[in-house]
Amino acid sequence: MKKNIAIIVGGDSVEKKISIKSGKNFYKNVDKKKFNPFLVFYTHNKWSILKNKSSVEINNKDFSIVLGEQKIFFDGAVILIHGSPGETGELCNYFESLNIPYSSSNKKASELTFNKFKCNKFLKENKILVPISSINKKIRNIKFPCIVKPINSGSSFGVSKIKKETELMTGIEIAKKIGNDFMVEEFISGREFTCAVHNLNKKKLTTLPITEIITEREIFDYEAKYLGLSREITPAKINESLKKNIEKISKKAYMVLNLNGIVRFDFIINNKAPYLIEVNTIPGFSQESIVPKMIIESGKTIKEFTTEMIEKLL
Repeated sequence: MKKNIAIIVGGDSVEKKISIKSGKNFYKNVDKKKFNPFLVFYTHNKWSILKNKSSVEINNKDFSIVLGEQKIFFDGAVILIHGSPGETGELCNYFESLNIPYSSSNKKASELTFNKFKCNKFLKENKILVPISSINKKIRNIKFPCIVKPINSGSSFGVSKIKKETELMTGIEIAKKIGNDFMVEEFISGREFTCAVHNLNKKKLTTLPITEIITEREIFDYEAKYLGLSREITPAKINESLKKNIEKISKKAYMVLNLNGIVRFDFIINNKAPYLIEVNTIPGFSQESIVPKMIIESGKTIKEFTTEMIEKLL
């Protein structure tokens, strides 16, 4: 009998639309001969699925639906909510209480990585190079340009490059529109790369081909990511030594942060030193997103990859 798989999208954050695009692409690429996928929308503590252009509400108590006269339970959940409550780990306890396996990292790891300031501090303590940063205040003797960002947001919402002192408060106000807490971070100049790591192979961690990001914007912000104002080169044209170093750091970060599933690590290379600037525990999976392009470049089809993800759950 085919397993019922919930592909969870939506959420309560500004990343809701991106999450839905990720989920639709994942759903399209699920092997329907092996699994019964359901696109599940979550928002404001309500779960529902779309079936034949109508919405069917999910029972919160046991995460089940009734279709016709049949009650359907789910065997696994692929969480593709970027931001709250997916990437923040808020759904973990719910699925664990129902013994439903899920694709993301556990609650503790998710809470840590979603707080960019705490995550940077933790990585630094584990000898991983990250930018100098401060929370909710200016960095002493700060050098311009610098970066101001919300500590709890993805897709580069609310992120600004600040070139001079007079722009700092404007950047802080932009960040605070996304969340109350913000970071002021040193600006690292250099080439930008991203490396994805997954544990779908039970014997070892696996990296996908590294991507270089070349943006027409000041930084790789929302407009650069989603409005076509950047180029993504996969595989990146870098020497073997740098490639291996980025992969090594990414795997180390994955292990010390105790992550699960597919995770993307963003780097800026300054004087040959890779600075880890972002950890994406539920990276985008839309047709425009970086990870699906990495998967294809690795020699797999998206359908093969989604099959591996689901099979690891079950």
